[in-house]
Amino acid sequence: MWTSRSWLNTTGNIQNWIQLTESNRLIMLENSQLRAELESSKERLTNPWKTGYAKVLRSPGWGGSPWMVINRGGYDGLKPGVGVLSQGFAAGRVVDTTAHESLVLSLIHPEAQWSVRLGRDGQSGRMVAKDGDVRRVKVLDIPWANLVLPGDTIMTTGFDGVFPADIPVGVVEDVIGNEADEFQTVIVLLGANYPSFRHVVWLQHQRNSRIDSLSYAVTNSP
Repeated sequence: MWTSRSWLNTTGNIQNWIQLTESNRLIMLENSQLRAELESSKERLTNPWKTGYAKVLRSPGWGGSPWMVINRGGYDGLKPGVGVLSQGFAAGRVVDTTAHESLVLSLIHPEAQWSVRLGRDGQSGRMVAKDGDVRRVKVLDIPWANLVLPGDTIMTTGFDGVFPADIPVGVVEDVIGNEADEFQTVIVLLGANYPSFRHVVWLQHQRNSRIDSLSYAVTNSP
C-alpha cells in the first residue's frame, strides 16, 4: 500500500509537471503574439510582425559554444535575420537554417555586436560579449557625461534590423573605468538566462529582409 501510494503520488506529480510545462508554453506563445501585435500597432504597419514558438535544442554555453540551435527552420517560415526572444528579452538572431532547425547567433558570441541604448531615450552604444561569461555582456561608447546606475534597463535601438526598438536586453550591473577616460564600460546582466532556458519565441518582419537586401546590394555593387 505504501508503495502504491508513493507511485500514485509520483505519477500525479509528473502529470502536474507536464500540465504546467504546457501551460507555460501556451503563455509564452500568447505573450509573443501580443508583443507582435503591440509592435504593429505602435508602428501602424499594414504587414504585422510575425512570431512563433520554438524549443531550444542546444543552448549557448553548452561545450563552451556561443551558438544556439532551435527546432524551427526554413519549412517553418524562419530565415536568416529573424530575432529570437527569451521570456521577453532579446536573445539572438537566426543566421542559418535547415528544414526544421535554425542556428542562432547569441548575444554572447565574441564576434557579434548589437545596438542598444540606456532605457528608451538614453545614449546608444555597442554591446559586445564579456570574455568567458554566458550571463553578462559589455556596452561600450557610453560617454562619462551620461549617468549610468546599477539597475538601469538596457533596451534595443532597432538600428541593427533584428529587433524593434525598446525590447529589453538586461539591466546594468556595474560600471568600469574612471572619469579620466572618455567613455565608460557598462556591465550588463542579461535577461536571457542562456544556461537554463528551454523555450524561445521568434519575431520577424518583411521590412527587415528588404533592408538586408539593400545592404547586400550596396556591398556587392561594382
